[in-house]
Amino acid sequence: MNDYSLRILYILNLKEMTGYGLSKQLYNSATGKNISNGALIPVLNRLMTDNFITFNIRKGKKYYSLTEKGEKFVSNVLDLNEEVRDQAIFDAIDREFPYINVFTDIEDYKVLKELIREIGHPIIETIRQAFYLRKNGDEEGIDNINKMLVNIINYAKERNLKRK
Repeated sequence: MNDYSLRILYILNLKEMTGYGLSKQLYNSATGKNISNGALIPVLNRLMTDNFITFNIRKGKKYYSLTEKGEKFVSNVLDLNEEVRDQAIFDAIDREFPYINVFTDIEDYKVLKELIREIGHPIIETIRQAFYLRKNGDEEGIDNINKMLVNIINYAKERNLKRK
């Protein structure tokens, strides 16, 4: 499956769309322009042949959507993506703290890794939602997320000071 196929499936996972709408969503990094119909149509045909997508016609326009097979495929890719993303977070922590397992005992290192697994996903989801807020011009939403994060950090600091 090529890059366009995966991106088309992901977009259609969010909502059904016309070919024109898809072409406006798909950027070709080689040309610096949106994908052409000449490149898009063969990919759509292949996805239909492989039973990942289907279409229905409304008001003279084809609206593409995922089939059950397409939905399952996207779900599996997103699950795998989450695992890869989590591993990337763990790898980034290892790079950020390369000697953490030398300076602390192995139990501390295990606690840190477990904690990253536990709260890594909500942190990334917060960033994802903030991205959508920013993209939609919702600066008040961004400010609220910042305030909540600062409150969470201050809460954790206060609790740690009380324990000392």
